[in-house]
Amino acid sequence: MCDTIVALGSATKDGSTLFGKNSNREPDEVQNLHINPRKSYSANETVKCTYIEIPQVEETYRVLLSKPFWMFGAEMGANEHGVVIGNEALMTKVKPGNTGLTGMDLLRLTLERSVSAKSALDTLIKLLETHGQGGNCGYRRQLKYMNSFIIADRNQAFVLETIDKNWAWKEVNEFWSISNKISIERDYDASSPGLINYAKQKGWCKSEDDFNFYKNYSDKLMTWGAAGFNREQTNRCHLRDNAGSLTEKDFMSFLRHHKDKPNWLPQKDLRFTVCAHAANHLSRPDQTVNSLVGKIMQTSAVWYTTGAASPCISPYFPIFGVNTGLPREYFPGDKVFNNTHYWWVAEKFHRLANFNFTASRGYVTPKIHDFESECLQHINDLLQQGKQPDQNVIDYWFEKAINLTKAATDFTQKLPKTRINPIYRAYWNKYNKQNHVPMG
Repeated sequence: MCDTIVALGSATKDGSTLFGKNSNREPDEVQNLHINPRKSYSANETVKCTYIEIPQVEETYRVLLSKPFWMFGAEMGANEHGVVIGNEALMTKVKPGNTGLTGMDLLRLTLERSVSAKSALDTLIKLLETHGQGGNCGYRRQLKYMNSFIIADRNQAFVLETIDKNWAWKEVNEFWSISNKISIERDYDASSPGLINYAKQKGWCKSEDDFNFYKNYSDKLMTWGAAGFNREQTNRCHLRDNAGSLTEKDFMSFLRHHKDKPNWLPQKDLRFTVCAHAANHLSRPDQTVNSLVGKIMQTSAVWYTTGAASPCISPYFPIFGVNTGLPREYFPGDKVFNNTHYWWVAEKFHRLANFNFTASRGYVTPKIHDFESECLQHINDLLQQGKQPDQNVIDYWFEKAINLTKAATDFTQKLPKTRINPIYRAYWNKYNKQNHVPMG
């Protein structure tokens, strides 16, 4: 149950485009960072996606991907041309098929093939109409869904929302947010003919004038369960209230939101918050497993990621500079704990913090604030000098992020045990055992 936000230059402090996304998936579904170089292909080559194989193009662009470890596609990412995309699951009356391109496949393929937000919009629609969407998107559970997307570059942003091979899109004016619900109602700029025709056939609307995408296609119960409306509106209020002065620091803050409750605890809330914390298998089965924030300027872009779950207690560090690779000490993880894989290094701290959240968050929050203030100042100073973050800069800030996380782990391990809901404790102990996370 994800959240994606965007603001164009008219709403930001420095005229750049800002993008942010929390990727919420199953709580032990590792999400890794990848940087794939630009690559050329010979004629008639194909690309094997999560469930189907499709024709490859002659050239793919350099991309940053944040992707679940087991699938081809990505939850969010950006490319060398400053195009960025985030996707959301939509809970709709029309159910996806057993095969096709997943929303994550569509996102990755589009980033690899697009030089602008508008060309990305056209590319994604063409892929959708040609190959369709479908297949299980869950890791340990069965979960199929339709998809919505925010697509942006330095000048434009679009919202694209899809049902099977049908779609509608609107161009963003200033800012927008999407959160596991259809956000387009009557305000679309274009739609596929089949979208409205199918709704008329099913009796969901009487005519094109009567068509409302959100009202006609939403599965109301599933959409309510995903708490998409509350999160969408929370983010939209933040964007509106700060329009004209928005910065990347604001976007990081928005993605850490817990209903403005300073004493919020993950074991007590019944509904998803923007910074999502898993608590049970029914009302809150998902966790924010990675977060991405980007600033796209006219001649360059900078990207920040937690590379880990729980952005409220994880630092954002810079990633994907010009000609840089992943940080030297970053290693992708898989389904079992490994103390050399950053996602799991951070996750050990998060699992410990689950059982002593107030003290752990109280310790790490000011350290994250100082870390990010210094980091953002460093990067912005470089940009003002006409420079870009190089590999040394990427490595430096990632090493500091690791050290901060390890210090927080050491602090939390020494805390006295606190009383906690036994059902919540059992829920997380099951994952700790299943993932072989050493909690001592």
